Amino acid sequence: SQRKTTVVGAPLPRVDAREKVVGTAQYVDDYQLPGMLHCALVLSPHPHAEIISVATAPAEAMPGVVAVYTGKDLPGVNQIGCVFQDQPIFATEKVRFVGDRIAAVVGESRAQARAGAAQVQVEYQQLPGLFDARDALANEEVLIHPGGNLVTHQKVRKGEGAGALDSCAVVVEKEFFVNYQEHAYLEPQGALAIPEVDGSITILGSMQCPFYVQGGVARALGMDKNEVRVIQTVTGGAFGGKEDYPSEVAVVPALAALKLGRPVKLIYSRAEDMQISTKRHRMRMHFKVGADLDGTLRVLHVQQWVDAGGYTGLSTVVAERANSTAGGPYRFPNAHVDTFIIYTNNLFGGAFRGFGNPQVTFAMENIMELLAEKLGMDSVALRRMNLLRVGDLSITGQPIPESAPSVEILDLLVEQSDWANLQREATEFNAANRWKKRGVGMALSMYGCCLHAGGQHMEGSGALVQVRSDGSVEINIGGTELGQGAFTIMAQIAAETLGSDYARVKVLPSDTRMVPDSGPTVASRTTIMSGNATRGASLQLRARLVALAANMLGCQGHEVVVTPGKYSGNGRELDFAALCSEAFRRKLNLFASGWYAPPPKDWDIQTGQGTAYVVYSFTGHAALVEVDLIGGLPKVLNVFAAHDIGKVMNSALFEGQVHGGIVQGMGWGLSENLILEEGRCLNPGFTDYLIPCSLDMPEMDIRVVEAPYPDGPFGAKGVGEPSLISVPTAVAIAAANAVGARPDELPVTPEAILRWSGALL
Repeated sequence: SQRKTTVVGAPLPRVDAREKVVGTAQYVDDYQLPGMLHCALVLSPHPHAEIISVATAPAEAMPGVVAVYTGKDLPGVNQIGCVFQDQPIFATEKVRFVGDRIAAVVGESRAQARAGAAQVQVEYQQLPGLFDARDALANEEVLIHPGGNLVTHQKVRKGEGAGALDSCAVVVEKEFFVNYQEHAYLEPQGALAIPEVDGSITILGSMQCPFYVQGGVARALGMDKNEVRVIQTVTGGAFGGKEDYPSEVAVVPALAALKLGRPVKLIYSRAEDMQISTKRHRMRMHFKVGADLDGTLRVLHVQQWVDAGGYTGLSTVVAERANSTAGGPYRFPNAHVDTFIIYTNNLFGGAFRGFGNPQVTFAMENIMELLAEKLGMDSVALRRMNLLRVGDLSITGQPIPESAPSVEILDLLVEQSDWANLQREATEFNAANRWKKRGVGMALSMYGCCLHAGGQHMEGSGALVQVRSDGSVEINIGGTELGQGAFTIMAQIAAETLGSDYARVKVLPSDTRMVPDSGPTVASRTTIMSGNATRGASLQLRARLVALAANMLGCQGHEVVVTPGKYSGNGRELDFAALCSEAFRRKLNLFASGWYAPPPKDWDIQTGQGTAYVVYSFTGHAALVEVDLIGGLPKVLNVFAAHDIGKVMNSALFEGQVHGGIVQGMGWGLSENLILEEGRCLNPGFTDYLIPCSLDMPEMDIRVVEAPYPDGPFGAKGVGEPSLISVPTAVAIAAANAVGARPDELPVTPEAILRWSGALL
């Protein structure tokens, strides 16, 4: 499939651009239905407490309040746990974090529902809280869940493991801590439930995974999945924060709609969203690396503590990635990794762009800098000699598959950033300036595309492609459009494969009624999974159209040449629309479903050995940061990005993805600091939680290496998450480098910079 393409690869406009630019796009809160009611939540103010009693009568007496629901009102199972069944929809006996749901109040208006929720009286018996994961693991008196505070313990055991450290010429070790990151999507969580005349429920919502929502609602309401239809509305950002979490949002209005026979909507306020929805996991990591005197890496020994919060959610799945890729893009013949996922009474950890990989990248890349320093080596040379190449074994013992241009990425990054000069110019600037200093930083990463071996049961994806008699095309996919451009890529794949007009391809909203369960839109898997499914369906239709064209043109099928808008052969050509019209007249089937699932992955959960991912994306970032020593404020001047994505499907979308990843990564690296006090978020809004703004934008230089992935559509791999992964580390290293320090925490705050520079003693 590596032939020259005309539609795929071109910087074509997004299929959803117009509606978003002119303001006609309908987000979930834009829907107004006759008789619609509104929900508000009653949330625990305590991080850890027993529930003694819940009095709903005061709320029920409030004007406009229609109903109040608690756990006893659910007709199905009071359970929304995504991987483990440890999370009630409504807490009935105990609360485990600030924001646990106790009840839902339904009102004629949002204001009346909220006023009612404020009147529900809950009596609590407070319990001691645990707010540090390592402490919670050691604590045997305070149990957040009956089985103890350890959710699970994941491992990697390769070669001699930690035992090989004794024979290493040099060993470096350091402990690292990374704080939460808020997704900061512009549209808060929200869902609308509509009761249908046949007793079924339709859910409209802002989400990444309609099939998760379908399953969660069906279970909670005691319904079959075919009685729950879920349609993704236009979604104003997600970044992982709308993976598992919208199931919780959807169940509440679905319960009310089922009971009351009226449409019900639930929309979070920003403060609610930041307190109770999931975050990038807070993690503590102890890394120890052994090497030979020439810099050859020998041993990786890692312990990491993942703070799950009050419930597991997706913590074990995020940890799988942190566990399996703790060694970054480097060769280690010996590895010993222990990853502990631990309950605390903190915020709820979940999926976030990079999914455990940005955390371990921060630790691993800083260790490489320390090792280079200890060996007196150039850090670029140290990285290059140890990079995983095709066929090398990862720490999970997996031979690195085709499409692994790790060395090319590093060399491109060095060249585009003019790395040696960048370092020299920063040194010269620092010698000439007293109150401003500049630093440089580099970081590499390796990201496993698609789901980990542990989640491979959800790996398949479906698509439905229909060609109409006028030559227009409709596509349904199981993946979702989150702003990343998935629908645009599907339209390009179909147009390229069919020879249809790109402008006449319509991708319909993701709808559980139209396609089979296609797993989640996560893990940078949509281009590969939905793309292969769309291409598979389109190839079936193309074969039928080629046979018809050969018949009409008087030639053999293999002689038909398909180009945009034309099927040619025997010195003649047919317009695509005319061909479709004739196909319709001859009663040809112009409807096809596609399905794609990668081959099974062998995995040993006890040793963490086996095929973790189908393919890997390699990425490099370099940054130039200037810090102001009077206020400690960092300013990112330049970011250089080198990406390996197999094949660029749309050059404009690729650039947009990378710009977005750089900005979001910069934010976590330098300014986004979520402050918790005994489980309560003290800065739940964009006034005090500081995301980068337009004035913070650096110069961005983006390059790409196209090493086709044999099993990707037209050779493509994912880029959504790799665009962020090594950015926080590169900018943090650069900010610290400006004042002669090495970062061991994220984000790098002004206080840390001032402390390192000696201004704060």
